[in-house]
Amino acid sequence: MSNRAAFLEIAKGKFIINDVDIEQPGEGEVLVKVHASAIQPADAKVAKLAILPMEYPTVLGSPVAGIVEALGPGVTKIKVGERIVCGTKIFVAKKSKYGGHQRFSIVDESEVVEIGETDFAKATTLGSYTPPGALFGSTTLNLHRPTIPESPLPVTEQGKKILIWGGSSAMGSLSISYAKQAGYTVISTSSPHNFSLLKSLGADHIFDHSDPQTVDQIRSLFPIDYWFDTISLPSTLATIVKILAPEGGPVTKANILLLLPPSMPGMPRLPDGITAQMHRFSTHAPENKDWAEWLLSRGGFLERGIKEGIIRGVPPEVIGGLESVEEGIEKVNTGVSGVKIVIDPWA
Repeated sequence: MSNRAAFLEIAKGKFIINDVDIEQPGEGEVLVKVHASAIQPADAKVAKLAILPMEYPTVLGSPVAGIVEALGPGVTKIKVGERIVCGTKIFVAKKSKYGGHQRFSIVDESEVVEIGETDFAKATTLGSYTPPGALFGSTTLNLHRPTIPESPLPVTEQGKKILIWGGSSAMGSLSISYAKQAGYTVISTSSPHNFSLLKSLGADHIFDHSDPQTVDQIRSLFPIDYWFDTISLPSTLATIVKILAPEGGPVTKANILLLLPPSMPGMPRLPDGITAQMHRFSTHAPENKDWAEWLLSRGGFLERGIKEGIIRGVPPEVIGGLESVEEGIEKVNTGVSGVKIVIDPWA
C-alpha cells in the first residue's frame, strides 16, 4: 500500500496529486489513516500568498480525523485502530509527511484526541486548538476555562463580556461555544442568514457585521472586557477600532486578539490606548502545560466535549477528494461562512 497526497509544488504554485511511500512515525508520533482533512484560512494564506516559509513540495491541511494506523516508539496515549482527531504540525515541522491532505499523515501523540463514534468530517470542525488557545491561554485572552459539567465563573469574572467578531466562521463559532460553556456573555457578528447558527451556539447579542448601526449598538453594551477578531482583515479591525474610538469621542482602552499579523498591509493605525496582538500559541510551551492537560489529555475537555456534544461549531462541507484541494483553497481564500471546507482523501 502507498500513500497519496495533494502536493503544493512551489510557493504560490499549483497542487498536484502524487503517490508516495508511507512514512513511519518517530518517537512520540502517530501514523493516521486520514478520512477527513480540513482546509483552514492559514492554508489559503500559505498557498496563495506564501506568508510562511515552507519546504516544497508541501502538503497543507489541518486538523485531520481518521484511524490510528501505527504508533511510534514511546506512544502510550492512544491505540492502533482508535478513531481520532488531531491538528497537524506542517507549519512547524515543514516536512510534507506532517500535512493533512493525504491518505496517511503523521501527527504528535500529545495532540491526538479520541473521538468515539463521531463522524470524521464533523470531528475536523471541532478539533481546532486555536479557539481554546486564544480564549484560555495564559499569554492570550486568559479567560477562565470551562468545565464539564458547567461550573460558575469566579466572582472576579462573573458578568464579563467578550466580543467575538465573525461568529459564523469556523473559528468564531467554536469560540462562541467555548466562551458560553465557560459562562461569559458573548457578543458576536455575522451576516443575517447566519443569525440562527450563532443563536444555536448560545451567543447573547448578535449583530449584522455589515450594518453601519452595529458600531453604536455594540457600544451600547459597554463595558466589554475581551476582544477577539476571528476574521482579522483590515476591514474587520477597522470596524472594531470605530467601536472603541468613535470619531470625535473618547478612546476605550482595549487589546484586540487577531489571527493574522496586525502589521499586514492595509491594517488600520491604532489610536493610543488600543493595542492588537496576533494569536501565537504552542501546545508544547512550558507555560501551556496545564492548558494542554486540561484540553488534550485522555478524557480531557476536548475529548469529552466532542463525544458529549458540548463543543459545537459550523457543519462540514465535504467537497471531494484530493483533487478538490485546490478548489477548497480558492473557496476559503475568497471567504466562506457557516461551514468548514473538508476533504476526504479516499474519495
